[in-house]
Amino acid sequence: MSAPHPSDAGAASGPARSASRSVSRTGPQLVGLGTRGAGRLPATWVVLLDAALLVVLGLAALWPLGVAYAGRQWLVASLAGLVLGAALAWAGARLRWGVWLSVLALVATYLVVGSAAALPDDARRRFLPTPETLHDLVIGAVQTWRQALTLPTPLGESGIVVLVPFISALVGAFVAGVWLWRSRLPGLAGLTLGLLLVVACAFGDIEAGAAVLRGLALAVVGAVWLRWRSATPARGRRTRRAVATVLVVGAAAAPAAGLALLGGEQPRVVLRDHVVTPFDPRDYPSPLAKFRAYRKEPVRTGSTLFTVDGLESGTLVRLAVMDTYDGVVWNVSGGPGSAHDSGTFRRLRNDPEAETREAVRGRITIGDYTGVWVPSVGETLAMTPERDGRLDSAAAAELVINRQTGTVAEIGGVRQGTTFDVVAALPPTPPEEEISQLQADTSLVLPAPAIVPEELTDRIQRWQSEAGFTGGTDGELAQFLRDSFRERGYYSDGVDDFTPAGHGASRLAVLTKTPTPVGNAEQYAAAMALAGQRLGLPSRVVLGFKVPPGGGAVRGENVTAWTEVRFKGVGWVAFDPTPPEDQKLRQPNDEPNEEPQPQVLQPPRVPGEPQEATDNLQQGQGRKQRIDVLGVIGAVLGVVWDVAQVLVLTSPLWGVLLYKALRRRRRRRAADPTARLTGAWQELADRTRDLGVRPGPGTTRREGAYAVAERYADTDVGVVALAHTADRHVYGPDRPSEEEARAYWSDVDSALRRIRRASPWWRRLLARFSLASVPWRAEVRRRRAGLLRRARGLLHRLAQVPPLPRLRAALARRPGGGDDARAHRRSRD
Repeated sequence: MSAPHPSDAGAASGPARSASRSVSRTGPQLVGLGTRGAGRLPATWVVLLDAALLVVLGLAALWPLGVAYAGRQWLVASLAGLVLGAALAWAGARLRWGVWLSVLALVATYLVVGSAAALPDDARRRFLPTPETLHDLVIGAVQTWRQALTLPTPLGESGIVVLVPFISALVGAFVAGVWLWRSRLPGLAGLTLGLLLVVACAFGDIEAGAAVLRGLALAVVGAVWLRWRSATPARGRRTRRAVATVLVVGAAAAPAAGLALLGGEQPRVVLRDHVVTPFDPRDYPSPLAKFRAYRKEPVRTGSTLFTVDGLESGTLVRLAVMDTYDGVVWNVSGGPGSAHDSGTFRRLRNDPEAETREAVRGRITIGDYTGVWVPSVGETLAMTPERDGRLDSAAAAELVINRQTGTVAEIGGVRQGTTFDVVAALPPTPPEEEISQLQADTSLVLPAPAIVPEELTDRIQRWQSEAGFTGGTDGELAQFLRDSFRERGYYSDGVDDFTPAGHGASRLAVLTKTPTPVGNAEQYAAAMALAGQRLGLPSRVVLGFKVPPGGGAVRGENVTAWTEVRFKGVGWVAFDPTPPEDQKLRQPNDEPNEEPQPQVLQPPRVPGEPQEATDNLQQGQGRKQRIDVLGVIGAVLGVVWDVAQVLVLTSPLWGVLLYKALRRRRRRRAADPTARLTGAWQELADRTRDLGVRPGPGTTRREGAYAVAERYADTDVGVVALAHTADRHVYGPDRPSEEEARAYWSDVDSALRRIRRASPWWRRLLARFSLASVPWRAEVRRRRAGLLRRARGLLHRLAQVPPLPRLRAALARRPGGGDDARAHRRSRD
């Protein structure tokens, strides 16, 4: 078939052009998110009403997020996202954008405006994007959802956590606007707003705040609006439908509103309550095992572990609480999935009533201290990490707490310079007379110790016999244990003598097998807690620091350990069994001997528990001369993970470029010269299709060439001659040679360069990422047709199975079963 002349094509397109002009007078013809039209844009006042209601209802749907955020930046981000999303949806309908161009405009708007809407503190002049804010926007689009659930509420006023309301509002308004102005089902915009409300409630906080009434109001207004919106614009019809919808929805919503008012406010179930931060304390060494390291120089006096502000002198700052003994160390029992809850850590949630309760408030700034255990005070009600005067989002996301022991930890360890604002309730300190009347709280069952040295049991029994202690209340027993260790023991931190460190079973046996126990707080606290558990007292060991006089810097010399016993009606009460530091045992050879004595070979010292090689290091540190291979691998994997996230997020962009590059390479390297030449023409047709030349389906090469020549009439692109050349080689008697195929590709490349120069720069940019030349629809139709053909063939083969023809013949021979009988019945009916 010969191609029509360009003049004929122009004549044929004349009625179509006049028709398009007549349509443009009444309103632009809407092209939906694809190739099918969806009707015309409504009147201007209807569009303005739709946009206003979309913004107002979208803001009402996003309002539950406000409970989880501090300040009003989340409101600014939500409002900006709703307005921009609605504007993009209208612009796409007005300018007939396709899917890819609409999504590209949405992503570009997010990157350009996101800095001002969600990250104003990091943006230049609070609204211009910077490389840092663009990085946060790209990475934050994936990480913001996790941080919004793991950070303690209220969330900050800036940072990537504010991207949750901005992204939700931008995407929600855009999708709702598409349903309103680019589809025949505008009522689905209400479903989009409902999903927006669900997302806001899921990422909000447990405080309800009239959520039921707000949801009912949103449903009523949305139902009336969308019902009126879907009605035909006949006079009076929209008004009647709106009034009827108001009556029906109002009658249904009134009982629900009444029940909501009578039932009061109920806390919601939110996602943040079901996010379990993975932290197992058994993966870390016992904090008590590093006690001696804090007592050695330079940690003892040469470095500041942390500083405190607002805490009185003598306040006990606890580091870790340990309630199980395995014969080697005291440690936290249980773990994730354990029946005992002291090892189960959950995300730290600040008590919303912490400011109204009677509690102590202070600030702890981390210095040279390292480790995963966070210094805290008593029962932690609220803890907010800050850095440079702002919320440290990274640290807040990793804070976990065990409410049974009050131990706070930060996954990955604390960082130098972090300041923790602490609000805590101090433990009770009843007077001695009241303690002596208390009974142990036996409702709490602690794990039994693995080993109790016999020397410790014998020493406690000998002390009871010497003091005439025959028993009494549990409070008196705890006081007896404390006073026995304090009065009969001596203090030594191992600096000036050879007192062994540690608190294993062998070390506690050495402590108690001699009439004069010698040790420090590590041994005495461990021994008293172990003896208390053996005698039926719920006891545990606490490692911490005592705030020095005047507050300020806390050093290694301020480290201490004590024992806590739980009593009925009171809770955990602290006991300090460690003798005073000036109560030291004087050896007989301590006095100077003026007469020199001959040297005598001393017997070998009985070794105690072996000291750790890393005893002089702080908690959480390793040997500095060694390379942390696992740390390096983790850092590399972290970089790889970030790059993978960026690649996945940008895969729609580079995926299209990769597909087109591979397609061009396959066409240019075809083995057959004819296939290579036809591939050159297909490459030309696809590139011009991406540039906006869209000939109808089934057009020939010459018809497509005439469409391109008409589009670029001011430039001699030579496309028509290329079409004739391709037809001559394909349909001619002779096959093209290798040189002719190579020359044809060169001519096609020259024509494409002239076409690109004649196109605007923005169209050339969009053409690189256009999906117009990707034959995914034709491929889907082809595969679907193939499946249907195979299914019909399978059914036909099944119908030819031997029993089936005989069954049909038998049914035909039955009375009333043949074709004549069926025809007779049809005529009778």
